[in-house]
Amino acid sequence: MKYAEFNIEKNKIEFLNSVFGMESVLLNGKTVSKKFSFSGVKHKLNLNSENFILKSKYKQFDKREIELELVKNGTTIERQIVRADNKQRIYWVLIGTGLGFGAYKLLNFIIENLN
Repeated sequence: MKYAEFNIEKNKIEFLNSVFGMESVLLNGKTVSKKFSFSGVKHKLNLNSENFILKSKYKQFDKREIELELVKNGTTIERQIVRADNKQRIYWVLIGTGLGFGAYKLLNFIIENLN
């Protein structure tokens, strides 16, 4: 799902995030960085011989926002805050519930077989 877009001169930097936490950064439609993240990560990219970093910070339990900061040569040039998709939160609640139930069953099985 596309969350944000930054326009630098005639270049387009896009930030995408999947339901399972895979972040992608596209430069003019081509993937330049792809990383897994629960709470945020730094994506490095090079545009016209200049170094850029797109920092993501996911506030999933607070405001359910993704804060994006585009940094050029160490200086912040643009910041965007976008709302996280509600579907993403529902999927993670379901996954957490499933893992918790599975861990309970596994530990219960181990304890019963130790006696």
